[in-house]
Amino acid sequence: MKSIRVAIGQDNLGWHEKFAASLAKKAGLGYPVEYNLVNLDSHSWIQNVESSDVVIWHPHYMGIKKSSHFREKIYFLENHLGKVVVPNYNSVWHFESKIAQSYIFAAYGIKIPCTTVSFDYWDAIEQIQRTEMPLVFKESHGAGSHNVWLIKKRRHALQYLKRIFCGQIWHKSTITHNSIVHATLVSLIRPWFWQKLIHKLLGKESNEASYWQEFIPGNEADLRITVIGDRYAFGFWRNNRSNDFRASGSGLIDYKRAIPEEQLRYCLQVNKKLRFDTMAYDVLFSNDDFVINEISYGYLDTAIYKASGYYYLTNNGNIEFREGHIWPQELWVEWALSRAECELSQ
Repeated sequence: MKSIRVAIGQDNLGWHEKFAASLAKKAGLGYPVEYNLVNLDSHSWIQNVESSDVVIWHPHYMGIKKSSHFREKIYFLENHLGKVVVPNYNSVWHFESKIAQSYIFAAYGIKIPCTTVSFDYWDAIEQIQRTEMPLVFKESHGAGSHNVWLIKKRRHALQYLKRIFCGQIWHKSTITHNSIVHATLVSLIRPWFWQKLIHKLLGKESNEASYWQEFIPGNEADLRITVIGDRYAFGFWRNNRSNDFRASGSGLIDYKRAIPEEQLRYCLQVNKKLRFDTMAYDVLFSNDDFVINEISYGYLDTAIYKASGYYYLTNNGNIEFREGHIWPQELWVEWALSRAECELSQ
């Protein structure tokens, strides 16, 4: 087999070092692979990967703007340079956008809490009036339970919608009163007006989108299942913070509690169906069923490494547990090379 040339994108969390160590191990065992570290943030990032077959990269890009640059590069590498990229565009295009995730969930019938997304204030009000409380409101971006609120009363939900859609309410007010001055005088006592004014003074774009999910009670922890490719998976439980309904980012990880096979197999199937290179699934339980609360390609490698082993889906469909601590980067490399073997031979 022809040697596979791998470009490893540098990052500030040290993932590239573990990718390099895993590739060095493969090369030492006689696998035909060459690799080098590249700076994918420099002005010459395109030239840096021109001679490579595969690009593997895990930058710590959090936030809307930074993650958009990451997605743009992944798309360009795959669709214009013809590179095998891990993670691929399927895995990252919805990163930092719970709204985009909701489109995938709906299109593929993924088990999720009842979720509502609206970009229209009056539509959002109508949907709130039809929805049972309490509700979990979320901003589209954010991790570790940031930008997540449990709202128990409908009037508080309606107030929150006014803050979200202050720009639309202001636009309607100027049309109704046919005068900016008159609209301003009438709106001065409205909290949404001051929200709009603050956005204006700060030059901040209003987030004119609402996203909420039904509240799933009775979960003192969530189940985090992390899948790599369509064959490797890790599982552990995350306990909620004290007096809080949220587990994400709590750091209260339970590695000893058993991982149910049904949910493990389901997440492996979703990864394969949607052609994700890697994805972390947050699972909640409702009565006798379960739902996927959120997904993310980004996760802490140390949390994965501390698990006592990983699960492997065999060719005959069985799930085996392979004991021993292992860094996820090693399995990323295994998956990336298996993808390269397949795609580069076509």
